[in-house]
Amino acid sequence: MRESIGATWIMGIVIFFIVLFISFLAFSINYSRGFRVKDGIVERIEKYNGPNVDAYTDIQSFLNEVTYNSRGSCSNIYNEETYIGVSGTGDSLDNIDRNPEPNGKYYYCIGKVQANTSTFVMDSAYYRVVVFFNLSLPIIGEKMNFHATGETTNMYFPNECGFFSSDMCD
Repeated sequence: MRESIGATWIMGIVIFFIVLFISFLAFSINYSRGFRVKDGIVERIEKYNGPNVDAYTDIQSFLNEVTYNSRGSCSNIYNEETYIGVSGTGDSLDNIDRNPEPNGKYYYCIGKVQANTSTFVMDSAYYRVVVFFNLSLPIIGEKMNFHATGETTNMYFPNECGFFSSDMCD
C-alpha cells in the first residue's frame, strides 16, 4: 500500500511538470509569433512612409499569410496620441476604426505620436504599433491576453492617406 501511495505522488509531480513545460512552450510560441507580427507591421509602415492604403493592404496580406488571429483591446495602451484599431483581416478599408471602442476587440492598433518639432520646420511623427497574443492551452482554453508594442522610426512628412487625416488619398 505504501508503494502505491508513493507512486501516486510521483505521478502527480510528473504531470505537474509536464503541464508546466507545455504552458511555457505554448507561451513562447505565441510570444514569438506576436513579435514577428509586430515587426512585420512596423516594417511595412516604414516601407510606405506611414500607415496609408498601400501599407494597409500589404499588412493585411502579411497577416493572412502568417494566420494571425489574436485580438485585444486598445483601451489602456495609449494615453496622449491618436490611434486607430483594425478589426478585420480582409482588404476592406471598413475594418479600420478611427475611434476605437474602449473595450472593442482589434487585431492590431496603430497610434500616431507627434515628434518634437520645435527645432525642425518639417512635420514629423512616429507610429506605435500594438499587436496581441494570448496563452491558449487545449484543456484550459484562452485565459491570458498579452500585447507587444513597437515603434517606427521618426518619419518626416508622413503619408497617412485617410487613417489619421480626413482625406483618403485616392
